[in-house]
Amino acid sequence: MGRIMHNEVKGIGMRFLVCGMTLACLTGPALAACPDVSLMQNAARGWIAGQRLPDPVVLNMQDADCAYATFRSVLEAELGPAVGVKVAFTSRSAQESYGIEAPIAGALFAPMLLPDGARLSLKGSRNPFYEVDLAVTVGDSSIMQARTREDVAAALKDIRPFIEVPDLALQKTVVPTAALMAAYGVTPWRGVLGRGIPIADLDDPVADLAALTVDLRVDGRSVDAGDGGMLMEHPLDVVLWLVQRGGYELKPGSVISLGALGSAHPATPGHRLRAEYRIGGRSMQVGVTLVP
Repeated sequence: MGRIMHNEVKGIGMRFLVCGMTLACLTGPALAACPDVSLMQNAARGWIAGQRLPDPVVLNMQDADCAYATFRSVLEAELGPAVGVKVAFTSRSAQESYGIEAPIAGALFAPMLLPDGARLSLKGSRNPFYEVDLAVTVGDSSIMQARTREDVAAALKDIRPFIEVPDLALQKTVVPTAALMAAYGVTPWRGVLGRGIPIADLDDPVADLAALTVDLRVDGRSVDAGDGGMLMEHPLDVVLWLVQRGGYELKPGSVISLGALGSAHPATPGHRLRAEYRIGGRSMQVGVTLVP
């Protein structure tokens, strides 16, 4: 997630800070039991049906992981197997805004991912926003043994432009914390993937990714810009973090969303979004139109 600019979402971030729940304290002794299985199952079914998510009352990351395992199992039963992973809070500004110290991951499912140029209906969303992201496609399962940026680059298929439209679909009285966001897999909803640049076409993938730039345009007007250094200081470090974290099987074809390259903006119908990237002397782009 990017640095939130919208008043509503910004207010949520401030409440997050008031809670004072950094990952450092969340990984301490357990303060709450793993949520009841039926609570998370009902939450997942309700989310798919367009309802808002309740507070699972998770106060540490261990309980959050337990809660998400149940939540994710229902999504897999209803939406099919996961096709990738979303890694959120990979920029320092996002972590500072939410008072956390490390990224958080969640599964991506095929119905969430749309092609370039899609007309995305916001029907069924509850609190959607958009942000310009960056994604990669895994090319080789050796990525699971990656230890360096060069190892990661060698195991990737391509770099892809990505506009994400998450939905912070919490019930009105629920205050988001790091543990709560982890319990719900960082609330992915929809995203639009553009045609990528093969990693083999880059002369120096590590250096080229570090120097990547992007410009986000809304109705033709530039509203945001970012660069590769915003993602844990280097985009490939996000993949290394995910590999070291464990919990996800990365195989050929898996899509990894590396995080936001700018701020989050409220998603409302009637706007055309386009993200234009430059990497290694090449360009790539992706666009989406938001409709009711």
